[in-house]
Amino acid sequence: MKNDDSAGLRLGWSDFARGRHVRGGSHVWFEGSEKELLELVRAGWAARRPGAGRVDLDKVVIVPVPCERFVSATVKVDESTRLRAEFTRRQPHEEGYIRVLADGPREPVRHAAVVLYSAASLLENGGERSGDFDWEVVCLLAGPVADEPMDPLTMARNMLEKPGGTFCAYTAEQFAEAVWYWSQRAAVDPGPAT
Repeated sequence: MKNDDSAGLRLGWSDFARGRHVRGGSHVWFEGSEKELLELVRAGWAARRPGAGRVDLDKVVIVPVPCERFVSATVKVDESTRLRAEFTRRQPHEEGYIRVLADGPREPVRHAAVVLYSAASLLENGGERSGDFDWEVVCLLAGPVADEPMDPLTMARNMLEKPGGTFCAYTAEQFAEAVWYWSQRAAVDPGPAT
């Protein structure tokens, strides 16, 4: 759907994003309502661009939104940063992986965007839709730089079509940029669950 008119689009939150992007967690969150975020997406729809590694607007799009009210999920690490590793998985049916968390201040948010998947792309690789939407919010992006590279593990999950991934071929340069960027950051450690 190339139509830049967002008025008739059915936009919604995926259950995946709703469970991940929560206040106080180790992922980006928006300090407003789901409805307010969807209105920001609708307002920015004409400025959307293809998702990382994509060439068109058919399956995955990134919609820029104002960065106010977003909270980042990353800590810029250095020699003094306390790190903790954990074995986790994003969803019960996905393979587990090692995630490194950092104790430190969250990076400032200077850019924000919302990643949305089309209804058809959500069904790829055994995926599910969360509602009767044309597009679903899958991920919130917010941090210090525009066009933050995707986490290399997410790229690998997608390219290898692992459970939870949506196929996309990335270049060696895209992987290298992502590895370099994320070698200097870690997800914020939110502390013990309460």
